[in-house]
Amino acid sequence: MTDIIKIILVDDHTIFLKGLRLMINECSQFKVIGEATNGQEFLQLLTTMTPDLVLIDIKMPVMNGVDATKEAIQKYPDLKIMALTMFSDLKYLRLMAEAGASGFILKSIGKSELEFAINSLNGGKTYFSPQLLGEIAEFDPAESSGIFLEDLNERLTERELDVLQYIVNGLSTQEIADKLFISKRTVEGHRANLIAKTATRNVVDLVIYAIRNKLTIV
Repeated sequence: MTDIIKIILVDDHTIFLKGLRLMINECSQFKVIGEATNGQEFLQLLTTMTPDLVLIDIKMPVMNGVDATKEAIQKYPDLKIMALTMFSDLKYLRLMAEAGASGFILKSIGKSELEFAINSLNGGKTYFSPQLLGEIAEFDPAESSGIFLEDLNERLTERELDVLQYIVNGLSTQEIADKLFISKRTVEGHRANLIAKTATRNVVDLVIYAIRNKLTIV
């Protein structure tokens, strides 16, 4: 029997929160175990609940999603956090990535994509709504207030670019290793080099950087 994925929802719009809860609970393998309307309430929930995954809004009163994610990951480093976003939130994506979010979905997401996104994160992968990837690629860096980096200081090797493309496509370390006929350790080495060369914080931050700087095909 598949283990139930326990989820906490965090958003200050109660009507949206209710609809999201209903959609998630329609899937037998998911269960919403808690809800909060701001980051502070969410952190309080974590003292009494142990979720597998959190869906959190970025812009909220009292404490926003960026600060709440950063604090939650510091205390619970294995916690998987997915940001709920709108196109108007694009400039905050890299801040959320640096805070520790593993995925980004649009608030207009449908049930099938939501299920896929939750399962992807729970399986150790990253996830970006496809529409969001296109918007990131077209995002005007002048609006980012320096959030997006534009210059790649070191040349990436052909193999590093191959690995980067597969990372952007959402493949796991083992899947990339199988595709390129190399070991998991070699993939991990390439990933570490990519993060170092791009001066990014983690894999999600790397994905945003790669798309914004058109290093990969979306």
